[in-house]
Amino acid sequence: MTKNKNIVNPSFKMITSWSDYKVDPRYFLLLFLASFFTAGQVYLGFFQTWDALIISVATTVLTELILTRIIYKEWKISLSPFITGIGVSLLLSSHVLWAYALTAFLSILLKFIIRYKGGHVFNPNNLAMVLMLFLLPDFAVSTPKQWTNGIAIMLLILCLGLFVTYLANRLDTVLTFLGGFFFFGLMRHFFFGAPLLAAIGPSMGASLQLFAFYMITDPKTTPGSRKARIVFALLVAAVDAVFRINRIPNPQFYALFLVCLFFILPYRYFTKPKNEQKI
Repeated sequence: MTKNKNIVNPSFKMITSWSDYKVDPRYFLLLFLASFFTAGQVYLGFFQTWDALIISVATTVLTELILTRIIYKEWKISLSPFITGIGVSLLLSSHVLWAYALTAFLSILLKFIIRYKGGHVFNPNNLAMVLMLFLLPDFAVSTPKQWTNGIAIMLLILCLGLFVTYLANRLDTVLTFLGGFFFFGLMRHFFFGAPLLAAIGPSMGASLQLFAFYMITDPKTTPGSRKARIVFALLVAAVDAVFRINRIPNPQFYALFLVCLFFILPYRYFTKPKNEQKI
């Protein structure tokens, strides 16, 4: 019996947008982020409070609702602004609420403005964080030290993150990035004198794992093919390592921004374009 050559292994399906999934993994991502924020408030003593979450989510939802009406002439809301808003409230630390509102607003606005071949180029949260951290450092910081490294919460984050990224068909991206971070951490230790725990320790922290599971797995801002995603993730880890060697703060955010700029744009240019999607 001969095999039908037209049958494609579903595990290698080209995933470039949320609509390509049979079951939308954003439901699980939303539950993951909401549970994580709740745990941070109840057990972990996060710096961010409930008002930061409320203002962030309200801003992202309202901004997307208005822009969708203005640009596409319809009232429509999706899961994306809720996920983006929670992401803002987790990643950003500020002593003023307007910083959360501004970051949330920029996340959605730039997603609509900066688009190329079927979708936005930069992860919405990441681009907004880069702008806030670079332009308004007195009001916006990212403080990984507030995150616990307790074994129980770390295992929970790891398991949930692996589950969500597996459903999103982006587990290869996460594993490559974390593996690359560990490898370059060893390089920084042996060749640049960084203490071993300081070099590889962040890979076991919730802050970097949230970045890995949440920020570099968006189908719209990662390559469609597995080989390209592996290259993409290694580049993010390598640029992050260069920034860490030079003691530049918030290196992962800047690394992802630069890789999207200099890798995703050329990748989109040389690959077959997809139909433009609204959000």
